[in-house]
Amino acid sequence: MKTVLNVKGMKCGGCETTVRETVKACTGVTDVKPNFKENTVEIEYEEGKADLVAISKAISAKGFQVG
Repeated sequence: MKTVLNVKGMKCGGCETTVRETVKACTGVTDVKPNFKENTVEIEYEEGKADLVAISKAISAKGFQVG
């Protein structure tokens, strides 16, 4: 499965790296493509294994705004 989250607060490649590593560490995530220029994070995940609410909370915990 694939979803795209709107994530505000990413300003550079370093922010993308932080988001990528944070989301990759979540259960069931298979790929992450953050784009700070478009304020998006594309997430590929295994249905039934990944928890999108938990992923959003993990991103928010790093200081970014999801939504």
